[in-house]
Amino acid sequence: MQSPTNYSETDLAYTMGLIAGESSFFITFSRDDRYTHDVYYGPKFSISMGEKEQELLENQCQLYGLGTVNTTMKGHQWVISSRAECRELIELIDQYLEQNPSTEFQSAAKHNAYLSWRAALELLRPGRQLTADEVVELAELRDEINYIGATNAIPTEEIKELVRAAETEQNVV
Repeated sequence: MQSPTNYSETDLAYTMGLIAGESSFFITFSRDDRYTHDVYYGPKFSISMGEKEQELLENQCQLYGLGTVNTTMKGHQWVISSRAECRELIELIDQYLEQNPSTEFQSAAKHNAYLSWRAALELLRPGRQLTADEVVELAELRDEINYIGATNAIPTEEIKELVRAAETEQNVV
């Protein structure tokens, strides 16, 4: 990704419109006993659009050099899931918001989801090993972000139980 200052105002405004209208911010969890707290977690950002919008999403992906465009049952999806690339997206969004403080995005529910996602990415800094309490905090932030829960999502209470059980197991060993 080039420096956020190298993108045109029009490109950034268009991307912010897509983010405001079509994007989703996520923190994903999966059970995995290979990890310290028996769960794997990570950030995800996506914009899903119909089958005729593949080129539009590929252009966004190429413009910023972030993520991939995948084919879905209903069309196409631009997905960013690496922590480093999610941080680069945060830089873009933050710079746009700083330069355009009166943008409508700041009064939208999506902005609140973005702020919680951004806080989650602060916990997910490179090289950091999250404590059990931080994993629970991450799950609680996920609940603030994903106000419509996925049917296959691990409930926060179950994450708490997994983390506490793993913590107890580590203390016994």
